[in-house]
Amino acid sequence: MPQTVKADNLAAAVNDLLKEYGDEAKEIVETTITKEIKAAAKDLKSAGSFGGSGKYRKGWRTQIQKSRIGVEAVAYNAAAPGLTHLLEHGHAKQNGGRTKAYEHIGPVNDRTQDDVMTELERNLSK
Repeated sequence: MPQTVKADNLAAAVNDLLKEYGDEAKEIVETTITKEIKAAAKDLKSAGSFGGSGKYRKGWRTQIQKSRIGVEAVAYNAAAPGLTHLLEHGHAKQNGGRTKAYEHIGPVNDRTQDDVMTELERNLSK
């Protein structure tokens, strides 16, 4: 239902509407990013076969930091943090040569960024 606003109250009414939309948008962004980073960690747990005991695969965690101006989310491997780069890019062997690179983080990162943008566009356009 339309509201009637006097001309001298127009600025306050517009500011109230923008604040309300901003609060809703912030909530949508936080929810979307939280959901997608958890899905990314789940994907990383099931990515590729690297041998070993499964400690690396089970070590994926998420960290979400909410602030006044936004949300920052990170998926990381708590069990073997130094191993992620070595597996993703390969490394030199002690007696020469290189190990095979197992690209598993890059594709998940790219897919997660695309999914976040798609979800945000869909949810914020409602």
